[in-house]
Parts: sequence; structure tokens; C-alpha cells
Amino acid sequence: MRSIKTLIGIFLAILISNILKFDSPLYATLAVFFCMQSSIIESSEMAIKRSLGTTIGGIFSLIYLLLMPENIYMIPFGILGIIYLCNLIDKRDMISTAGVVFLIISFRINAGKNFDTVAYVIDRLLATFVGIIIAIFVNYYIKPPNPFEKLNELNIEMIEFINKNVSEEENFRKAKNLEEYRLKIHEFRNIIEFYHKEINSKRHNLDIKYYMRHLTLFRTAYSHIFILNAKKEDMSIDIKQYHIENLMNIKEELNKVSCD
Repeated sequence: MRSIKTLIGIFLAILISNILKFDSPLYATLAVFFCMQSSIIESSEMAIKRSLGTTIGGIFSLIYLLLMPENIYMIPFGILGIIYLCNLIDKRDMISTAGVVFLIISFRINAGKNFDTVAYVIDRLLATFVGIIIAIFVNYYIKPPNPFEKLNELNIEMIEFINKNVSEEENFRKAKNLEEYRLKIHEFRNIIEFYHKEINSKRHNLDIKYYMRHLTLFRTAYSHIFILNAKKEDMSIDIKQYHIENLMNIKEELNKVSCD
């Protein structure tokens, strides 16, 4: 659906750009392409990043075009200014967007076409904001993404991992693919964090407390398995038994809740 919505969004961006008589639909379509993310919150975060980055790049390019349009050797100093400002306001993730906008707009003056500098920059900024609005609108109203489907998949996969690798002391073996399990925990946590930010989260009727409890169990299980995997020969039987007993309790709770 993300691919189809990107297609729809870019089509609308071209259509509206023509209706509004922008010189080119490039900026609007780029904004749609980058802001069409797999969740509403990701789209919103990207929209904010591109909006602010575009504004910063637009302002710097406007200053350059008004003060020294003939001196292209001043453009690197504009990039330096953007980097400095973004670092100063702690928005380093906007440097690339602001820099690209600044370069594209600034170098346009050298194409030999006569145009109104202020109108040109404003046109480019408006086109970007139009694309951002289109992306958010399409992503929100056309089959809104459900990032929580992946949450259930990860939950099942990690329970299977624990069922496969956790056993009584005499049968316990060093767990394989522990790093893969850790990465899944990280992804699991990120999706739960999305729940608290996502505009559409309530639509999905998700029992978030169930998954938050599982996240705690998965993390605790990882700690025990990590210690057992790295155990020394001189590890006491009591310590080993302690970790295994805790793992067995976690395994029992996960399977009991899952069955319920």
C-alpha cells in the first residue's frame, strides 16, 4: 500500500502543481516521496524535518540570491552557515534537507533565466509544503498503515525463540542467534513507542499493556541467556540454576499468557 499511496501522492502533486502553476512539480513530488512513510508518526516526523529544513535552506538561498547572485564561490559559505545554524539549534538531522534546498535554489540563478528572486524562492517553498500536505493526507485517509501487525509477528517469533532455547538445567544448551533475538527486542520496543505517538493507534484496538509486559519478559530473558551463553567454567551450579529457573518462569508466563 505504501507504494500505491506514493504513486497516488505523486500524481496529485503533479496535478496540483499544474493547477497552482508552479514552474515545476519537482519540489512537491520530492516532498511526497520522502514523507510517505510506513506510519503516520513517521510521516509527521519527516514532514516536520523537511518543512523546517526547506525553510532554512530557502532563507539562506534567498539571502544569497539577493546579496551576491553572481558570486557562486560564496555558496560553500552558505552551506557552512546552514551546518552551523542546524548544530546551534540542535537540529543536525535537517542539515541534508536544508543544504540540498539551498544548493538547488542557489544554482538556479546561473541558468540564465530572468525571474523574480523572492517569488522564485517562495514558489519553491510553497511547492514543498503542498507536497508535504498531500503525503500526510493520502497516508492518513487511504488505508492508514498499521505498524502494529509487525508487533504480533515479533511477539510470536520471540516466544518461539525462548521455547526453543530454554530448557531444564541438564538439557540447557548455548542459545544460537542471540544477537538476532536482541535486534527483534529493539524493534519490538520501537513499535511500542510508536503506539504512544501514533495518531491512529486507538483505531487498531491493541492491548498495549499485554505487549509491554512481554517486552519486559523478553528483555529479562535476554539478560539471563546472555550470561549463560558467556558462562565461565568456574560458574557455580547455584548461579547457573538461578538463571535457568528464572528463564523457565519467564517461559511459563509467556506461554500461559499466549494461550489465554
